[in-house]
Amino acid sequence: MTPCPDPRPPRPPDTAASRPVRLAGAAVLAAGLLAGCGSAEAPAVPPIPGASPTAASSASPAPTTTAAAGPPGSSPCVNATYDRLTPAQRWAQLVVVGVPAGGVSPAARAALTKEPGGIILTDGDTASSDDVTQVVTSAQATGGADVPMLVTADQEGGKVQELKGPGFSQIPPATTQGKDAGALRGDARTWGKELRDVGVTADLAPVADVVDPALGTANAPVGKFGRQFGTDVDTVAPAVSAFVAGMRDAKVASTLKHFPGLGEVRQNTDFAGGVVDDKTGADSPQLGSFAAGIKAGAPLVMMSSARYSKIDPDNQALFSSTIMRDVLRGRLGFTGVIMTDDVGAAQALADTPVGARATKFLAAGGDLLLTIQPQDLTPMLGAITAAAKEPAFAARAQDAVRRVLALKERQGVLHC
Repeated sequence: MTPCPDPRPPRPPDTAASRPVRLAGAAVLAAGLLAGCGSAEAPAVPPIPGASPTAASSASPAPTTTAAAGPPGSSPCVNATYDRLTPAQRWAQLVVVGVPAGGVSPAARAALTKEPGGIILTDGDTASSDDVTQVVTSAQATGGADVPMLVTADQEGGKVQELKGPGFSQIPPATTQGKDAGALRGDARTWGKELRDVGVTADLAPVADVVDPALGTANAPVGKFGRQFGTDVDTVAPAVSAFVAGMRDAKVASTLKHFPGLGEVRQNTDFAGGVVDDKTGADSPQLGSFAAGIKAGAPLVMMSSARYSKIDPDNQALFSSTIMRDVLRGRLGFTGVIMTDDVGAAQALADTPVGARATKFLAAGGDLLLTIQPQDLTPMLGAITAAAKEPAFAARAQDAVRRVLALKERQGVLHC
């Protein structure tokens, strides 16, 4: 879930590449990345062609490789928690819903009674740190009494900073952050501590997209708002690594977005359908910034809602098993949680029924759905429950639940 500022006044910014929601070169691929929670090592994968080893090494201080939330079933706590949940509670773990940072709305309160896996704080421009703390506490009391929820926020900086009331730093845009990767780790640690202090456990940042310099501000989802660290992977990769390391220092999970990149498109999937990237391939050097973030230990990757004709011309990225399983998990060795951008209000998904957005994503290999519209939770759970009558889908969804629980355990959210 990653919002971009909406150029049109009425609509609140969304999550793909341009929305501020509220609360809280190319690196060599991580060969043999350790899976989190005591899982086995992931197989070594080859480096991305064109990736420059200097990008990863230039991030200062260089973070050590950290295990991401690992394969499901690897922890006794995860297994014990999974076993005691009802099917309805398990499927609810797969959805993150929007909750206003200034006060829990009636729609959000109703969704919280179904015990979603997490919340994303929205509409927090003026909410103070005390306000946010009260909202998170109230939301956890309703929705996380049994299994505590992940609390997420879009806190990139610049035009995409959801929490910026009293008690929160004014974070510069990524274009500024990327100029000094050496200082960025310390800055991100400070911003992360502000989030953790109010109960936010995952930041929907950083943007790992490499914006084509030929597009610049004509790149509507990212370049238009200065959300990118730079226009070449040798600049972006070390900044991504530093941001992830700083957030990790503050015990906040980072989210790499928007895989496999929104830097080559003109339209914003938040506001346009049929967005196609006809340049990015499975071996594009620009994927090196995502590889750097994975190596630095980012436990979440957010999928793009665009279509990538050179990788899978038939499916949007969030519905593509080729992109999620073959490229992200297989080629890049990612073992953590794969999540969607906002699937509630995004125009790119307008032609797909709400329930199908959930089942298609999970069936293709995804784990965690994000919708800023809390009313979407009910149809999503209904669709997942119906689809889970088929054994293969049920097994896939169970795998996703365990990955989400493993992430919660890693972040100190889940205790046994």
